[in-house]
Amino acid sequence: MILRERPVPETILYNEAALKRLPPLSDLRPQIEKSLLKARAGYSGECRVDRLLSIIDSKDTYIIHDLCLQTGSTYIQIDTLILTKYLALILEIKNISGRIKISPEFGQIERTINGEITAFPSPIAQCKKYKIHLKNWLKKMKLPSLPIEFLVVFTNPSSILSASPHDTEVVHKVLRIENLLPKIQELMNTSNSHFIEEKELRRTSKMLLKEHRPYPINKFQVDYIKGIQCTRCKEFSMVRNKASWLCAPCGSYDKRAHMQAFNDYFLLMGPEITNHDARDFLQISSPRLAQYLLKSMAFISSGSGIGTKYSQPN
Repeated sequence: MILRERPVPETILYNEAALKRLPPLSDLRPQIEKSLLKARAGYSGECRVDRLLSIIDSKDTYIIHDLCLQTGSTYIQIDTLILTKYLALILEIKNISGRIKISPEFGQIERTINGEITAFPSPIAQCKKYKIHLKNWLKKMKLPSLPIEFLVVFTNPSSILSASPHDTEVVHKVLRIENLLPKIQELMNTSNSHFIEEKELRRTSKMLLKEHRPYPINKFQVDYIKGIQCTRCKEFSMVRNKASWLCAPCGSYDKRAHMQAFNDYFLLMGPEITNHDARDFLQISSPRLAQYLLKSMAFISSGSGIGTKYSQPN
C-alpha cells in the first residue's frame, strides 16, 4: 500500500525556476545546469523503483516514498521506506552509469566512465546513518521498535557493479533493480515472527507521515529576472490588459500567466510573500491588483494591513 507518492523533487523545481530567471551571462548557470541534470537522473531512477514497488499488493505492507525526518538539527532523507509487521526496510536508490566499484572500507564508491574516475560517498555508510537516526526517532516518538534493514538499489541499466567477493556486506546489501522484489521477499521470509501488531504499524506510519518535513535545499543569492514570463515566447514582458496578461513582443494573451510567477517566487525567494513583494517580483505598480492576484491564488494569509503575509498551502 503506497502511503506517500513521490513528488517531483523541489531541487528540480528550484533549479528549473533559477535557470529560467537567471541573467543570461551569470557564472552560476553551468553549476545550476549540472545540479539539475543530477537531480533529474536521481528522480528518474527513483521512479523506476516506484513503478516496480507499485505491484506489491499487500494491505500490511506500507510504502512511503521520499521521507524526510528531522532529528535535532539533522535531516535524514530516505528515498523509500517500506514498513511491515516484521521489519522496516530503507531503500537507497542510485542511478549512476559506468563501472561502479564499491569500497565500503574506504567509505566511498568509484565510478569510471570514459576513462575518468569519480568518487561518491558510500551509500552503505549513508544507510547505516539513516538506520541509526530512524531507530532514535522511533524511540523519541515512543513508537514500537522494529528491526531496521537497508538495501542499496542501482537502477541504471548500463552500470557495471563490482566489489570484492569476500565483502559479504556488499553482496547482501547492494543489488540491481531487477533483483529488488525477490530480495524483499527473501527478507520477509527470513523474518520468523512479527514484532508489532497491525494497529501499531498503522500508528507508526501515520506518525511518520505527520512528521515528514521538506528537505532544506541550498539556495543561491542572485538578482533574478523579475516580471511575468510569456508562456509562448518566454520573454518576461507581460503586462496587465483587459483582465488578462498581454505579451507585447508576440501579442499573446494568458489569464493565468501570474500563477507561474508566484510559484517561481516561492521556489526562489522564500515561503512568504507580501503585497509589496508581489508588486516587485511581478513588476506591477498597483497594490489593488497585487491584492486581487494574491487572494485569487487561495494562499494562506496571516497578519493584517500592509503587514499581511501569504504562503502556499502544504
